[in-house]
Amino acid sequence: MREAALRFWAIRTAAAVLGEIGGHAVAGKGSHFLAAAGVVAIGVLYARAGRIAFWPVLVGVLVLSAALAHMADRSLGIGDLVASVQLAALFALALIVWARVAGTTGFLCVGSVRDQAPFWIVAMLAQAFASSLADWVVDPGQTGSSIVLLAVAIGLPAVAAARWARIGAPALFWTAFVLTGILGALWGDMLIRLIGAGHALSS
Repeated sequence: MREAALRFWAIRTAAAVLGEIGGHAVAGKGSHFLAAAGVVAIGVLYARAGRIAFWPVLVGVLVLSAALAHMADRSLGIGDLVASVQLAALFALALIVWARVAGTTGFLCVGSVRDQAPFWIVAMLAQAFASSLADWVVDPGQTGSSIVLLAVAIGLPAVAAARWARIGAPALFWTAFVLTGILGALWGDMLIRLIGAGHALSS
């Protein structure tokens, strides 16, 4: 149903906003231990609660994704664009391996916890790529970042039109996943900056 699909992507975008804000907090502390503890907590939650925990687990994965993107940029000092290219390569490689091993790349996680692992790995890398692109847009002094905004502005309507025209494919799902991830990350970054500006004015 179109309404169900729209609701899914709206919630997914909101989850990306929360993930970006949480990722900034984790990366700001520079805590790899906190990130590792988050992975364990997410795994335990999903193993015990199953599909009921999909959205809470997704938010947790997106927090880790955003933290990964920030750490790749800041700790390695390679810049947002280079980090984006590297994360894009990892995302593409994960999709290729998943397709080769399983014969397809699923839209959502199904089956046992073991069967669902590829989805969560690909989702984490997809959002890390999206968060890195969002950082490229918002960080000052970046050149060419307007390409990302143009891709989101054109890509989301194009994917929606293709989906509603009953052109269903994993490529459409993951394209929409990355585009909504960029949109959510941009909103999350803007909220962080607004909160920071408010604190600066009040102090």
